[in-house]
Formats: sequence, C-alpha cells, structure tokens
Amino acid sequence: MTALLKKLPAFLLLCGLMAPAPAHDEAERQAEKKINVFVSIAPQRDFVEQIGGDRVAVNVMVGPGQSPELYEPTPRQMARLAEAELYFSIGMPFEASWLPEVRQNNPALKIVACCAGLARLAGHGHGGHGHGGHEHGGHEHGGHDSGLDPHVWTDPNNVIAITGLIEASLASHDAAHAQDYRRAARVFTEQLRALDRLIAEQTAALKNRVLIVTHPSWGYFAERYGLIQRSIEQDGKEIQGRSLAQLIEFARQSNIKAVFTQPQFNDRAAAVIAAEVGATVYELDPLATGYIENMRAVTGKIVRGLAGE
Repeated sequence: MTALLKKLPAFLLLCGLMAPAPAHDEAERQAEKKINVFVSIAPQRDFVEQIGGDRVAVNVMVGPGQSPELYEPTPRQMARLAEAELYFSIGMPFEASWLPEVRQNNPALKIVACCAGLARLAGHGHGGHGHGGHEHGGHEHGGHDSGLDPHVWTDPNNVIAITGLIEASLASHDAAHAQDYRRAARVFTEQLRALDRLIAEQTAALKNRVLIVTHPSWGYFAERYGLIQRSIEQDGKEIQGRSLAQLIEFARQSNIKAVFTQPQFNDRAAAVIAAEVGATVYELDPLATGYIENMRAVTGKIVRGLAGE
C-alpha cells in the first residue's frame, strides 16, 4: 500500500497531461485558425462574414460614428494589420494614404479592391477634390485620387459583384473550404437579388424623386432606382450664403418634404433647409452594420420622406 501511495502523484500527473484541453484553450486554438481579414467599413464586414462564416475573423478600420473621409488608422490597428492575411479595400481616401505603408509592413498581405470596375460615377470631394451640388443620379462624389464615387455598396447589384470577389478570394486563400464559400455566396446573392426587387417595387411609384442629402453617399442607389441625388455639401464643406439660399428655393419649388442626413456628418444646414420648407429630417446611414436590414430601413425612410408621410 505504501508503494502504491508513492506512485500515485506520478500517475495523477500523467493523467493530467493526457486529459482533454480546457474549453477556453480549444476556443483559442479555433480562433487562431480563422482567416485574419481586415475591411475598411462596417458593411464590408457583413459581406465577408456572410460568405466566410466562422472561418473568418473580420476587423473593421472605420468605427461607428467615424467618417471615412477624415479617418486615420490607430497605431494598434497598424500593428494588427502586420499580421493580417487579407484586406478588402473599398476606395476610401485613407486607403490611398495608408495601404502602401501597410503593404510595406506586411508584404504577404493580399489586398483585394472590392470596388474595382464598380466605381464609375464621377464626383468630387475625396483626396483634395470638392463635393459638388449637381443633380443627376448622384454624379457628384469622388473616390480617393481616382475622382470616382466609392459608395458602390448602396446599390445591391454592386454588392453581388463584391460577393463574387470575396468568395473567390477566400476560396483561393483557403481551398479546402472553397465549396463552403461558394454555397454561402449563392445564398447571400439570392438575398441581395430579393433586396433589389423590394427596393425597386417600393420606389417605383414615387412622384417626387429628389433626394436632398447632407453628404452625397447615395449616388449608386439613386442611379439604380431612378432617383436624383442633390448634395447639401459643396466642395466638401458646409453650404453657406447664396448657395444655401438657392438650395432652399430649389427645395421649395420642388415641393421637397424630406431632407436626409448622415450620422457621420454635420446636419445643421439640413435642419435649416427643413425648417424653411417644412420638410421632415430623416437619418440614413450607409455605414451601418447589417447590410440587408439597413437597406430595407433606408428604403422605408426614403419612401416615407419623398411621399411626404
């Protein structure tokens, strides 16, 4: 019996070494296996997660309430980017300034341009350009140094194309799960097609089709659904003086019943215009999470606003 007791500690130690790893250790190991992905804005996180599921860990550069126009990455984000595997860009101004440095610090990082070939509406305002107040279909807002509007995701059909890019990139990076990414992309694509049909149906009968917006983020939405975007911003600055008076007169003559703001930008001029013409102010956020749910909500606000409800 004494000999058995002497051997017991060694036996228990061996059992401990052979015991299953604690659950939290296993969770950490699973997290380490995820593809480390960075995106520029919150809607992109939704796109990547819809396709990659629990095989991706997605980090967003521009946080809630922050403006992509003025954004600068934090030192912590730059450090974490040094370990990233994929970066999905979207054509925002800070990308042109910071992605070369990111690539230098992490040569293995694959950068995928989500808006490549999709950003085609001319505009001003990013990278030293100005925001104009032109009227037709949102042709007024630039990307970074390309001078093109980067808000391509406001048209669900562009998100279908972006979905294809993400699916192909994840499949190339993780060929073992390519079929999973392909199936998820098909499901998400069908949801986007349904969203496009819903928006088209809800906006089809609108008589007043002018969107007066604080910041010209809705050009692709406007083009897709036959609306006209009119920006309050001019040359990237808050509208003032004669320009403000002219826009108020335009809104009055056009029987405008709604003015649309964006949480990342100043809404003082929008409030002035709304008060002058008796319009209601609605907030639209193109950078909100939950893309499909947000676009449904955006469409509802636009329809109610333009119908004067």
